[in-house]
Amino acid sequence: MTFIFKAQVSICNAFLLSFLIHIGLAGSARANTILEQIEAQEHLLGARIGVSIYDVKANDSWDYNGNTKFPLMSTFKVLACAKLLADVEKGLQSFDTATVITTDSLINWSPITKKLVGEKISLKEACSAAMIMSDNTATNIVFKGIDGPKALTQFMRAIGDEFTRLDRIEPELNEALDGDKRDTTTPNAMVKSLHTLLFGDVLSRDSKVQLKQWMIDNKVTGSLLRSVLPEHWFIADRSGSGGFGSRGITAVVWSDKRTPLIISIYLTQTDATFAQRNKAIADIGKAIFAVYRK
Repeated sequence: MTFIFKAQVSICNAFLLSFLIHIGLAGSARANTILEQIEAQEHLLGARIGVSIYDVKANDSWDYNGNTKFPLMSTFKVLACAKLLADVEKGLQSFDTATVITTDSLINWSPITKKLVGEKISLKEACSAAMIMSDNTATNIVFKGIDGPKALTQFMRAIGDEFTRLDRIEPELNEALDGDKRDTTTPNAMVKSLHTLLFGDVLSRDSKVQLKQWMIDNKVTGSLLRSVLPEHWFIADRSGSGGFGSRGITAVVWSDKRTPLIISIYLTQTDATFAQRNKAIADIGKAIFAVYRK
């Protein structure tokens, strides 16, 4: 586990740099608070867990299995909608492009689109449904609008992320087979990419505001980090779940007194119940907040 201090460079090139200074945290009581909670949850769930934390103002990071691959699950939806925003800015796509919802197009977990059979949904509305309610049919509409998983992977490479990859659409991308490189990311890669998208210059100010607002308006993460968020703090997040006990969340948290903190937590390969996995993420989040609110 290390705090990592990086040279000040453009965010889009961050993945190309080596970390310059590494300061061991083995003796740090603050870091051990987080480490002990993660290891306890790994033992309790029999899971593999990865965590990455980036303090935006201090420009330092901490991770546990930060460079280990984990299934992306629905955390990728923030990336897909970011690409749509970028494509709209470039004139390659329009928010108003519409698709008719059909019964045949509906897949599992489509709480918004299942009510719209026979009606049209725009790409902007589809992103809203995908981000706020994790609607999978809407997500596949977004996929079509951004030219599919391969194009999204190319977008990630273009913004400096050499690790995150999308290979399939919903629901197959959530398969989460152990050792499968398809549809994966690393906690560090996701944190850095979220930093690039929300704080860098890949997107315009208006697009960054929209992306962040979709994450703020998320309605399906109440039992995760939101359940242990310190009083007067704010959160913008996107979660995911998949096969083999996979669960994940990527988030930005902040307050009037605390500058933004970007967090990614992923776990996989466990027989734990959905509720147990949610509690594990919440407990890890609680430990993180206990350290970083000081």
